Amino acid sequence: MKNKYLKKINSKIKNIYRNLFSYPNFKYKKKHIKEYWQKRKSNFKEIKPNDFQIERALLFNKFFDSDDSLLFDIGSGDGAQLIAIKKYCPNLEIIGSDKDSFACELMKKNDFRHYHLLDDKSIFILLSKFKPKYVSIFEVLEHMYSPEEFILNLLKNKEIKVIFASVPNSGFITHRLRYLMGRFPLQWIVSPNEHIRFWTIKDLKWWLRYLNIDQNSEIIPYKGFPLLNKFLPNIFAQGSFIIIKNNT
Repeated sequence: MKNKYLKKINSKIKNIYRNLFSYPNFKYKKKHIKEYWQKRKSNFKEIKPNDFQIERALLFNKFFDSDDSLLFDIGSGDGAQLIAIKKYCPNLEIIGSDKDSFACELMKKNDFRHYHLLDDKSIFILLSKFKPKYVSIFEVLEHMYSPEEFILNLLKNKEIKVIFASVPNSGFITHRLRYLMGRFPLQWIVSPNEHIRFWTIKDLKWWLRYLNIDQNSEIIPYKGFPLLNKFLPNIFAQGSFIIIKNNT
């Protein structure tokens, strides 16, 4: 038991050091941009949700209100987030989707109904076809050039009642400390061009007002430092879980 805790503490220390001082130790290759999911993990034999995905699933379970409805997930990746949601919402029908064909193969292995997205237009065609009550887009908006247009277009579909989203909190303490060390926050895994949009929690509140959807939206800070993330979420919460109700 003692060794288990020592290993956990050692892992935390290494993670803090990496977040503050280091960079990924591989060289640029053009193909990496198109091989995000192949490079993101070393083992795809057993796909398990991480702590963030489990927390998002718990939050989703807390705020959705119809267990026999349909959830259409955009940017499902390897399907780990879908696995977590299915665990806590077993009667919910889920459709996954992704632009990456390798990611779609991983979803197929886990028996999730899914669609390979050719472009943004295909997303809206599928949404019109299936008429889901819920749409989720977790850890995807930061990869988009114009997430504003995307969210507002989603809200034009009156069949969609709630949009669930999440983005990293760029104001998290390790990102702030990394700035003090002269380095930009390390929010990417395979290539530095992964994230092209960034929000702190305060930025996110302004952004929702900017889109004129703040009255129908809620931001729930999550992960990071326990307890501190409740009292000072701008600094100590690692992510933002967003609920947007389609009351337009």
